[in-house]
Amino acid sequence: MICNRARQWALPFVLSLISFAGPAHAQATTEVPGEPVEWFSQKVEEAASLAPALADLQEEALLRARFSVTTRVCDNPPKTMRLYGLQPAVADRTVANGILEEAFVGAWTFYAETDCPQTPLLRYMYVLEADGGHIMLIVNRGQSIATPTMMQETSELAATEAFDKARARQPGCDVSSVGMRATRIEATDNALGPDIGGARFTGGWSEIWNFRACQQDVEVRIRFDTDGKGGTNARILDTRITS
Repeated sequence: MICNRARQWALPFVLSLISFAGPAHAQATTEVPGEPVEWFSQKVEEAASLAPALADLQEEALLRARFSVTTRVCDNPPKTMRLYGLQPAVADRTVANGILEEAFVGAWTFYAETDCPQTPLLRYMYVLEADGGHIMLIVNRGQSIATPTMMQETSELAATEAFDKARARQPGCDVSSVGMRATRIEATDNALGPDIGGARFTGGWSEIWNFRACQQDVEVRIRFDTDGKGGTNARILDTRITS
């Protein structure tokens, strides 16, 4: 069932870091009927009236932040947050698969500013299920253009690079030491197309993802190039230890 797969996908992304990929990765989108841009645009319109109000998500978002592995670095669990930036996310591959299987009817991402200095910004995903239920999860710390599924897959790629770089200085280090930290958008192409359902269809961009590995801080620069269908090709530009 797609719902079961989605709930597994909703587990903290750090759990996926034990399974490593190669230095580059093609992330295809879901095969949809007709032209992808038109199909995803239609799904955005169909779900528009079902979009949640951010005020209604406040309590659950805060609760999830307080008990998430993502915020364990906080001196104290977050007590306040400001939600903003609700955006459709139907072009995320996991979500699109769910829509095709009539398990999901829509999805959105949004950001939350918190009172935790170690995790001042969180990105969430909210998926509305066909039976009226929903799934809410924390995707990452910081900003990213990558879809949540794209980020999950690329985190494996980036974690490999971070671990290898850090282990070179500490050969006895174990993979369990790897943890993803904050992400940020480094640069966008002039040709980067508009957001359609959470995906881009032209151009590309680069992001910097931070990891903690082998008691060292590691910065991984990643390039994303769109494939014209809502997917991307991700590759590592460089990796460096910052402390």
